[in-house]
Amino acid sequence: MRPSNHANLAGLSMPADISSLEPLRSFVLERFESTGLSPALALKIDLVLEEVLLNIFHYAYGPDQAGMVSVECGPRADEGRFLVRFLDQGPPFDPLSQPPPDVTLSMDERVQGGLGILLTKKMSASQQYRREGDSNVLEIVFAE
Repeated sequence: MRPSNHANLAGLSMPADISSLEPLRSFVLERFESTGLSPALALKIDLVLEEVLLNIFHYAYGPDQAGMVSVECGPRADEGRFLVRFLDQGPPFDPLSQPPPDVTLSMDERVQGGLGILLTKKMSASQQYRREGDSNVLEIVFAE
C-alpha cells in the first residue's frame, strides 16, 4: 500500500507487468463494490482500468527495465463519483495531450494508437494528468 493524500483512497503497488493486471483489477473493483454505486459504472471502470494498465505495462518502462505501477482508488466526496489514480515512474508522458485518432479512416488507413485514450475519455467524467516528482499521475473520475 502506498500512502495517499486523500483520506478515502486505498492503494496497491505492483510490478508493471501483465501478471499484475488481475490483482489490480480485483483490488479496484472490490473497492468500488463497497461504495454502493451503480454496477453499470463498474463495467466502465473495468474497461478503462485494463486499457490504462496495459499501456503502462507496455510503454512506461524499457524492455529491460523493471518498474512499478500504483493504483489508488475510492469514492469522491461529491456523491456518485469514484476516482482511480494511476502512478508510474516512466518518462514523462501525458496521454491526454495526444491528438485524437481519426475514426473516420478505414482500419488500414489509421495510425496505430489513440483509441484507448478516446475510450477512457468517453467512459469517464473527467481525466487529469500531472507530473509529480519522478511520477506520472493520471487521475480518472467516473460518475453515475
